[in-house]
Amino acid sequence: MRTHRPIFLTLLLGMTAGPMAGAADVVTIGASQDNTIFSENGASSNGAGDHFFAGRTKDGFLRRGLLAFDVDAAVPAGSQINSVTLTLHLSRTRTGNQNVSLYRVLSDWGEGTSHASGEEGTGSAAATHDATWTHRKYPSLVWSSAGGDFAATARATSVVSNQTGFYTWSSASMVADVQAWLNGTQPEYGWIVRSNETDTRVVKRFDSRTNPTTARRPMLTVDFTPPAATGACCATDGSCSVVLDPGSSCSGTYQGSDSLCTPNPCPQPTGACCLPDAAATCQAESEGNCTGLGGTFQGAFSSCVTAQCPVVLTPFLDPLPIPAVATPVIGFSGGSATYVISMREVQQQLHAQLPPTTVWGWGTGASGASSPGPTIEAAVGKSVTVNWVNDLRNTSAGGNPPPLRTTHYLPVDTCPHGALANADARTVVHLHGAHVQSAFDGHPDATYPPGQFAAYTYPNWQLPATLWYHDHALGITRLNVYMGLAGFYLLRDAYEKSLPLPSGEFEIPLAIQDRSFNPDGSLQYPAWWQEVFFANTILVNGKAWPYLNVKKGKYRFRLLNGSTSRTYALTLSNGASFQQIGAEGGLLPAPVTLNKITLGPGERADAIVNFAPYSTNTEIVLRNSAPAPFPGEPGVGVVPNVMKFIVTNQTGYTAALPATLRPMEVLQEADATQFREFHLEKGPGDACSPFLWFIRSVVGGTVVGEHWEDLTEFPELGDTEVWKFVNKSGMTHPMHMHLVMFQVLDRQAFEVVGGNIVPIGSPVPPPPHEAGWKDTVQVGPNEIVRVIARFENYAGLFPYHCHILEHEDHEMMRQFQSVATVPACQDGIDNDGDGRTDFAGGDPGCSSASDLGERAAHLACDDGIDNDGDGRADFELVTFNDGANGWSAGGGDRGCAGPGSFSESPHCQDGIDNDAATNDPEKAGTDWDGGLDAGRPPDPAGADPNCAQPYRDCERVSCGGCGLGFELVLLLPALLWLHRRRRGT
Repeated sequence: MRTHRPIFLTLLLGMTAGPMAGAADVVTIGASQDNTIFSENGASSNGAGDHFFAGRTKDGFLRRGLLAFDVDAAVPAGSQINSVTLTLHLSRTRTGNQNVSLYRVLSDWGEGTSHASGEEGTGSAAATHDATWTHRKYPSLVWSSAGGDFAATARATSVVSNQTGFYTWSSASMVADVQAWLNGTQPEYGWIVRSNETDTRVVKRFDSRTNPTTARRPMLTVDFTPPAATGACCATDGSCSVVLDPGSSCSGTYQGSDSLCTPNPCPQPTGACCLPDAAATCQAESEGNCTGLGGTFQGAFSSCVTAQCPVVLTPFLDPLPIPAVATPVIGFSGGSATYVISMREVQQQLHAQLPPTTVWGWGTGASGASSPGPTIEAAVGKSVTVNWVNDLRNTSAGGNPPPLRTTHYLPVDTCPHGALANADARTVVHLHGAHVQSAFDGHPDATYPPGQFAAYTYPNWQLPATLWYHDHALGITRLNVYMGLAGFYLLRDAYEKSLPLPSGEFEIPLAIQDRSFNPDGSLQYPAWWQEVFFANTILVNGKAWPYLNVKKGKYRFRLLNGSTSRTYALTLSNGASFQQIGAEGGLLPAPVTLNKITLGPGERADAIVNFAPYSTNTEIVLRNSAPAPFPGEPGVGVVPNVMKFIVTNQTGYTAALPATLRPMEVLQEADATQFREFHLEKGPGDACSPFLWFIRSVVGGTVVGEHWEDLTEFPELGDTEVWKFVNKSGMTHPMHMHLVMFQVLDRQAFEVVGGNIVPIGSPVPPPPHEAGWKDTVQVGPNEIVRVIARFENYAGLFPYHCHILEHEDHEMMRQFQSVATVPACQDGIDNDGDGRTDFAGGDPGCSSASDLGERAAHLACDDGIDNDGDGRADFELVTFNDGANGWSAGGGDRGCAGPGSFSESPHCQDGIDNDAATNDPEKAGTDWDGGLDAGRPPDPAGADPNCAQPYRDCERVSCGGCGLGFELVLLLPALLWLHRRRRGT
């Protein structure tokens, strides 16, 4: 019996001898179908994937590949098969030499449209007719035995090493199989590919017939002797096969007796060809012509109507923008200050060849914004308060001003946890790396919609460092950050300023992000949640592939990986070395000479590059070599260019770099009181995905928590803890902890044997450039990373998560609750520097011995005085939430945004009829909340009808129309300063 399958790939034929009858011919046949079956799930497959797998995973699951070739469509009937060679390309492996064998399949099987994401190793939900572990054609036909029906004896075996590349299989048994398929004495079901199925972590990944690189697809080379004269037959898909003369069996166009298929005489079909330009031009071309034009062929018979051609921009056309320094409304930049920073939707040109792009940026004035936002300059010990205003408006709707947004600019997949409640452009700001109390950390649940704001105080009680602010809204962080909500926060002190380091024009922050564009300049991002997202263009400070003219001297670059998923391995194109002087938590003890810096999402590095040795007009490109996903296969998914430096003829900063930088306290493992273990891995999926990413808390080998709501860690303030991250997945996870800076203790490889984690070798201490203070650390595949941290000062809920934002948005984020054993107002320490060290001694910043306050010297919300006359004299323990009232109080004044708040007087809780003079037709009511504040007696005039809820920042239901809008926050600090001055406070 002979079965026929369609030929999906081009058949390449070459003759080894002249075209006479009886002469041996050679034909190379592409696979007609292939697939992978997965032992852990009878409903998983990868029919249309780029790869197939064979072997046993680290978790003990089996992978088997299936291959079939349409031999009788390429070799004339009656031919004698002389030799057969199968060539496969190995594209990924994590193990050494393994025997990989072929077994003849005994039952028909299918290849559907399933296509796994990422590295494809976990498969995807099976499509109709896909082969799975239990089904030969899902969901109706099953194998006789789970795992496939195949002959018991291997037909050929080859040793596959740990080197990627091409491997071959050839044997007399394979010749017998192909001869039987050709003769019709055996059904043509192909081979199943099996590797070591005893040991774990021995999977081999081979490229499939749909791999984007044609040369890496499976090929079967058959040497045969035809029974009579032959000729070439051209199929409509451009493939060429050998048929018997006079070509009566040719279903296409017969090329004549003795015609050859090498070179291929067949007309090649056209398809969509994407040209590399900013207009995403698509035109119909053959594959050869498309390649000659420098384009990307989308496949034979594909249409430009359905092709998704990428926007390809010319690198290095635009100068590098330098983010502006934020301007405070009270105080001064670099000192104690109050800022009003608004999130706004604006149009920003990200490349000279693109129309303006709609982005979400930050602005400090009454209008305008940029992405990245303005840089906040701060000083250690000098408190900074930022009023983060969500002023996101639908600019496409017109109006002056446009209406506040009620929907997101990008499509919101409401499947990920938290996204449904945040579909209306809610935001919350996290100062990444800041040591702050929970109320000001930007908790993912503490979001607020357009038209509202939150006042956060940053005490800056920590070492100077490169911090950055970005959105942290639950379920849509990736969308808000991709839209542009990020900016720098540079914390300095006198010691660092005294060091001979480049400053001023020679100190430049570089926010590196990836983006993809539509031809109209709009941002391109998937409508549905993706495991990872890698864009095709690199932005630096909001420009695509910019250039920077540099003087001959040293520059200090504060590098930030602000991408959602992409890792960067940064080098200089001339191979020059540079010095890393700092990481996330500030300066290292001494400069470290490197020629590559690898940054995962969220990581920062402080680097010195010296351009003094180069001649004028020298051009040096900052390049990236990190695969995507990372660590991945070298060269796959890489966007190589980042930005370009052009050396001018001017002299810059030439002072010698100091040999030592900042002494550093080294935390000792012996001082740790808790040792915690977290497993980073995939688990069962939900309606959003066939799998989910998890951070699993493990105690004594048992998982005790894995979801956002699972609160299992309660660090005590003052204690030192060791956290061990165990990465059981195939990609690197950059793990970020809020509240604390930590130090990396060591790294160690491991393997899983019988379900148990077995370390390999000895733990390795971090290299010098990773031995400083950090808040984000890369945890590689099959790697254990241990970090040590001391929890101090602030009790409350804080997140920890993978900083791949697509992972963070879908379950790979947890939270811990730090707890205080000795309150600040009972610890005998002058926490706020006001000269009073203990509550019993009368510190007005404390309301009781159990008060965790005493945060700042005599701030209005920490001074024990009823500043606004509402009957509540002390802030105490007010924490922000997203409830109906905006704040929940623990006995303190709800008019305070936090213990470091600059006032106790939001306008609609100050007992003043702010809008009665001209704009309030009701002219009634001076009490903000209509008596909702139990600490204040009802106003005789009644409640103000324009107050919808307590603690708002304006006396209007919607903060629009008549009355005072939320823009009043721009003037509020100055008015309060005058008010306090009049009162003599």
